Amino acid sequence: MRRLVLLLIPVLFAQDPSAIRVNVNLIQFDATVTDKKGRHLPGLTAADFEVFQNGKRQKISSALWVVGRPLVPSPPPGTSPPPLRPQDVRRAIAILIDDLSLSPSSLHYTRQALRDFVASSLEPGDLVAVYKTSAGLGILQQFTTDKRLLLANIDRITLRTNNPTDPLAAFQPNAMEDSGDPGLADLALRMRLQEEQANRSRQDIATAGSLSTARFIAQGLAELPGRKSIVYFSESLQLYDHEVGPRERTITALRDLADLANRAAVVFYTIDPRGLVSFGFTAADTPSSNTIRANEQSQERQTNVNLSKDGLSLLAEETGGIFYHNRNDIGVALKEAILDQDGYYLLAFTPDDDTFQKSKAGPRYHQLKVRVTRPGAQVRYRHGFVGTSDAERLPVQTNPVLAALVSPFRAVDVPVKLTPMFLHVNGTGSFLRNFAHIDVRPFIYRDVPAALSDPDPTPWKEASLVIAAFLFDANGVIVERASQGQTLRARGDVFTRLLARGIEQQIILLAKKPGPYQVRVAVLDAADKKTGTASQFVEIPDVSKKRLVLSGLTLNGEDHNKDRTAFSSPALRQMRPGERFFIGAFVYNAGPDLLMQISLYRDGKLVHRSKKEPVVLKTDPASGARPIEYSLPLSVKAAHGDYLVELAVQDPAAPKQRQFAVRQIDFTVKERRNLLQ
Repeated sequence: MRRLVLLLIPVLFAQDPSAIRVNVNLIQFDATVTDKKGRHLPGLTAADFEVFQNGKRQKISSALWVVGRPLVPSPPPGTSPPPLRPQDVRRAIAILIDDLSLSPSSLHYTRQALRDFVASSLEPGDLVAVYKTSAGLGILQQFTTDKRLLLANIDRITLRTNNPTDPLAAFQPNAMEDSGDPGLADLALRMRLQEEQANRSRQDIATAGSLSTARFIAQGLAELPGRKSIVYFSESLQLYDHEVGPRERTITALRDLADLANRAAVVFYTIDPRGLVSFGFTAADTPSSNTIRANEQSQERQTNVNLSKDGLSLLAEETGGIFYHNRNDIGVALKEAILDQDGYYLLAFTPDDDTFQKSKAGPRYHQLKVRVTRPGAQVRYRHGFVGTSDAERLPVQTNPVLAALVSPFRAVDVPVKLTPMFLHVNGTGSFLRNFAHIDVRPFIYRDVPAALSDPDPTPWKEASLVIAAFLFDANGVIVERASQGQTLRARGDVFTRLLARGIEQQIILLAKKPGPYQVRVAVLDAADKKTGTASQFVEIPDVSKKRLVLSGLTLNGEDHNKDRTAFSSPALRQMRPGERFFIGAFVYNAGPDLLMQISLYRDGKLVHRSKKEPVVLKTDPASGARPIEYSLPLSVKAAHGDYLVELAVQDPAAPKQRQFAVRQIDFTVKERRNLLQ
């Protein structure tokens, strides 16, 4: 027997008037109502709304107008604001930069808009975090009210790599495709289509990583009261290919993300920073000399730009947000998105009896539609939900280590850096070797007296910690985990070096199936429950398909080879100018004659590229792989900053569409005295 819904609603509102709930007794969701000029319209009642679930009109039990919390008093000039408690947060804003898709110009304008917003529009009580998709939920993940910290984080966002499927990339001449020889033209066309297919595959991997990062952010924001926003800067979230059809994996992941965001009261505001796009040829283009092909190029550019926006539009629409595009002033768009959070309606109705019934295919997706009868009013709302209760979709974590994986308040006290490396062994399968560096300075150390027989009477410094690693699949489900407790014990100079350099761990996680994963490491200080996490997105390839596959990369400096505690380790990857660094990897399913090439980038610009060289090392009998080792010296004048190393291997004997495999890894060049700052 279902409980009486009207008796439950006041209780839920008293707990949190902004909470969104999906359970067998009540469906609650928020909606934004504006006039034709985009201004909020307060003062509406339940009689002004019509709500439909799967086309069937529902009886609205309440419509509550919710306004933003009052401003928190500003801190004294020159002082840092105190940490906010969840109940004190006025607006919670996560900025997600899809640096795997942004062009150099878009990244520049995005950083400029963020700096201006933080400097001039951030108000006391605003809790903000900056994320980038290439690094998962790493060091930038701290939610803060400190403008200085936010500006420093924004300045650290650099170009990861060029978008392999940039629809606005300049057209380059192709003499073979423009040739009058039908055979050459046909060969060039097939080669171009194969390259486009490979680029689409790389873009799918990048998109999966972006959506995985967005999922963790939305899940972490669930514990905050009220409505929260994720402002997502991206140039591409493509759902369809005009030649291939729908990208089913991306569509499923986006729909799942939207449902999680709706339950967590998270609104996505998506911003395409390209501004107003011109589809005609520019001075940078060298279009085909063939008139028919030149017309096709112009049309392809327009089609591809439009397709790249579909997912961004859908994500905003499904969560009640706004998609900003074709606007040159993205700073204004950002401010509008933040202001939109300040007022909304919370609607509630009783779900139908069959809402939570499951079929063999799983829970049903239910469409929502909202109308406002007030003349001139416009409404934005969440467009649906999956028929599972909040208890199933948003479980409460009581374990502090598990809670650290999704909480913006618990995951930043202990700095952790993570480098996962994909490997494969015949008979065992694929696995990840995870290199983790832990900054141990925040730990609580207790004094332990030296033994009476110890000639050194100096007390020991001792701390206890727990290290746990989790592997999440594309749906956010934990598929593999490992954990262990450790005790740190040192004194004197050894303790001083321990604080300065931290510790490193290697953690093995099995990956039973190919596909996209996110690996996260959590560290817990047993004394005061401080936690820290680091995360990286990883694509596990299918080695059994006999395609050329490259493992993850390891990167370390010559100082690390001499001293294992050095900073240029595979986990920390921090080199000094003048240091020689070493790159290691394994190649699977390779023929006898293999070529490799190394490229080095800084801020997205190529600074070095080696010649193609043969891989002469023998096959490893255990893994069936061929190891690669390569070293490259850094100039003593190497500029400080972030770098990217790319290793490309080629098997000339393989079919053309299977000849290449590419992996990348980043590192930092800085002086030793600044390594842990």
